[in-house]
Amino acid sequence: MPEFGQPQIHIYEEPHGPKFEGQFANEPPQNPKRLKVVSYNINDGIEVAQAISELGMYNPLRGSDFFLLQEMDEVGTEQIARKLQVNYIYYPSSMPARIERNFGNAILSRWPLSQPKKLTLPHKHPTNKQLRIATRATAVLPDREITLYSVHTETYTVLTKHRKAQIAAIVDDIGQGDEPVIVGGDFNTVSGRSIRRLKRLFGEIGLLRASSGAGTTVKKLRTRPSAADHIFTRGFEIKDRGKLHAAMASDHFPVWVELAL
Repeated sequence: MPEFGQPQIHIYEEPHGPKFEGQFANEPPQNPKRLKVVSYNINDGIEVAQAISELGMYNPLRGSDFFLLQEMDEVGTEQIARKLQVNYIYYPSSMPARIERNFGNAILSRWPLSQPKKLTLPHKHPTNKQLRIATRATAVLPDREITLYSVHTETYTVLTKHRKAQIAAIVDDIGQGDEPVIVGGDFNTVSGRSIRRLKRLFGEIGLLRASSGAGTTVKKLRTRPSAADHIFTRGFEIKDRGKLHAAMASDHFPVWVELAL
């Protein structure tokens, strides 16, 4: 039973679902030299039409190869994928009573997606019992495969050791190696110390913070650094990075990186 005064929440604890997917991509480039990746927390997936406008019309987000989205439901995810003409994998973690819709992470790709997985992260929220997950899939390019993760870890108000354990679960799932990996999402890091910890944990398996230097990513947190959204990569040369400061679809700014293969 929920605590008194706390809204009920439906948790999806099944290890393999529910899963939603679709294929809307046109023929992708055969020999891409560079890839652009966007991570965007769209604030309960409310302003989907505005997000579509931002992702599909505004530079530098337009024409990106991968979109890693958080706080989405399956309807909004499909709408974005159809409009941008990309493929997608989506897993919800829960259905909070406050929004009465699914809440989870999506991966959108110009290339086919295979090996989808819902990675359940340890430690539910101590009050509302919210479950956190990472959505994983493999993008199949003509000459290589790239493992992608869309992540949303626990809020900064919970115990540090719980958020650290969630990152450790993702690190363990990736493992050591030199295979190309892209991890993006909302990590709820709102201090320099928490960002350094995040860099250290991913650095232990060879991932770099590709979005370093993008700056503040959360509008409602005015203290610096409030860089909650990050993109980490392994197996790429980082060519550029930034955020769309003019974005209006969320209380987060979309973060992007450009990578050389």
